Amino acid sequence: MSSFLKFSAFLLITFTITLSTACSKDNPGPGGCAANFNWTVELQDEANVLSNAAQAYAQDPTTENCNTYKDAYQDYLDAAEDIDFCVPAADQAAYDAAIEDARDSLDDLQC
Repeated sequence: MSSFLKFSAFLLITFTITLSTACSKDNPGPGGCAANFNWTVELQDEANVLSNAAQAYAQDPTTENCNTYKDAYQDYLDAAEDIDFCVPAADQAAYDAAIEDARDSLDDLQC
């Protein structure tokens, strides 16, 4: 569980950084994303729910908390995929691989 939570935190930080810098006024994404689109704000609700669920599960590793954590992580990854249209083409493969790795790790978590 501990290594999974560390991996989750790493992905959360990586996605947030990647998405906050993915599109700028000088470099719009391939999907034509708005230059003023704030990725951090876009994923903030999901990130907050995921963070709270991870903390609850780490403090009390019950089946209920595990399922809540898995659901929150799934929602976060879905939201990250929903806005991937603005990831620069040069970063797209790494972005997709990170989401796929996270999904695989999530699938491996048994509650």
